[in-house]
Amino acid sequence: MKATGIVRRLDDLGRLVIPKEIRKQYRMKEGDSIEFFIDNDRIVIQKFDVMSKHMEEIMIMCDTLRAIYQNTVFFVKDECMVKTEHKIHDHFLMIAQTHRLKDFENERIYEDSAQRYKGLIYPVTAYGDWYGSFIIVFDKKELEKSELYAVEAFVQLLSRQQQQ
Repeated sequence: MKATGIVRRLDDLGRLVIPKEIRKQYRMKEGDSIEFFIDNDRIVIQKFDVMSKHMEEIMIMCDTLRAIYQNTVFFVKDECMVKTEHKIHDHFLMIAQTHRLKDFENERIYEDSAQRYKGLIYPVTAYGDWYGSFIIVFDKKELEKSELYAVEAFVQLLSRQQQQ
């Protein structure tokens, strides 16, 4: 565990102010949920991630979509891609953080490759918050939007889980 050298006092209501530098580094904003863990004599604070409990299901969904569509399918969450060996390109990550279905063409997806791709972005949103996106890359064959019923069902399922 990394020591920051910052010491804070609790106020009379039990509140603790997390320094601006730490909030900025870990992209914590007002309203974000935080988890507390007790580890021996330490209190560990962790940014709560609603999607983390669904990661195994999301990996299975990506495998299923890959088999159905015969194309590359992965899930983008925060700054990482789930179930892929490549690092995502920063510009594509910004594109993937959309709140509605989006087509992309001639976009560089992977940090370690200059190749450009075409595909679709299916975001998972609930109450106006973005939780991640399924990315379908048309690297093997083109698909019509009418063929994409399975990814739409998975997006609706994950969105409903976030609303509960």
